[in-house]
Amino acid sequence: MQAAILSELPALVVGARAAARVDGVRVDAPLPWELWATATVLPSRLQLAPNGTVADYAMVDGHAVFAFQSVAAPVTVRVMQAGTPGAMFIAANAGETPMVTPGGAIPGARRASLLLISRAFLFDTRDWWLRMREFQRLRQQVRDVDATPAEGAAFTALSREVEARTPPVHRASMRAPNATFFGEFKHDDIRLYEHDDLHRTTCYYAEPLYLSAKADKSLAIIPRSSFDRLSHQDRGRLVREECHAIALERIVIPSRALGMACDPAHAYLYALHRICTDLATGWFRDFAIEHFDELSRPDIDFAGRFMQAVEAGEVRPRESGAMGPGQRRAMETHLARVSERQHVAGLPGAR
Repeated sequence: MQAAILSELPALVVGARAAARVDGVRVDAPLPWELWATATVLPSRLQLAPNGTVADYAMVDGHAVFAFQSVAAPVTVRVMQAGTPGAMFIAANAGETPMVTPGGAIPGARRASLLLISRAFLFDTRDWWLRMREFQRLRQQVRDVDATPAEGAAFTALSREVEARTPPVHRASMRAPNATFFGEFKHDDIRLYEHDDLHRTTCYYAEPLYLSAKADKSLAIIPRSSFDRLSHQDRGRLVREECHAIALERIVIPSRALGMACDPAHAYLYALHRICTDLATGWFRDFAIEHFDELSRPDIDFAGRFMQAVEAGEVRPRESGAMGPGQRRAMETHLARVSERQHVAGLPGAR
């Protein structure tokens, strides 16, 4: 497949280059090119003009992806099969103004499409921090209602595709008793304190919001109707309280137990990222994503509050005595996994 044929295929420019075009920003730095193209038959090789650079493809998420590094700026071409969500976005932008790309004159995505593509990929942890910042920037310029019906249908299909590749970590029904639900996914080998104690010492009111919002406190589930009755501030605080507990349990406490430096703000951001990807689903995750900007920084010293409670004897470890070598190794392994996740997501704080 030659470059001239690429420009003749249904194709679309997405990513940073397309965003720069719709923003009217002059591109001085060599921003990468991200091109989507539709082909009935997947090619084995692809050539780009003007210098004839050739790349073989690799299959990524079911699509053929060509990566070119020897042109003026990095170029990625993702070839979509007809009928896929990517092909739907290409069709929805077919009449847009072409951009001069290394693969020929190809339409650039509308701002609404760029917003929806960024939003759909926020279920995936890869390059998550970059995509979240792009999503936040685009949200300041475009509303969901500005999308056409074709773009809306493409977004729904793409969201389902991305979500299917990144299922939630735990699969227990939230209608199960608390002990059953929480017992399935809590990291018992790194838990030095009871999870409820983490909530209790860092909550905003007399009891954690996840308790006061429950219709039945014996079950893990919080009904959507209870969430909707909360004020906007308390909805955000419900998310924040979960971030406090996750950040403490997964990063802050294990790091301090091992004598390692830890920035609570980075731990909090990691926790919020997990809620936005695979530790939550449905309307709770959607709220965290849609209001990420206001939730992205801690508004209380949650780590300090917890340590004060420990020092005052209000919270006691699950087990007394020194940490054994097995638990130490488990914590080291766990923190290495956390750091790798932060690195894959592009989050600050990776070791």
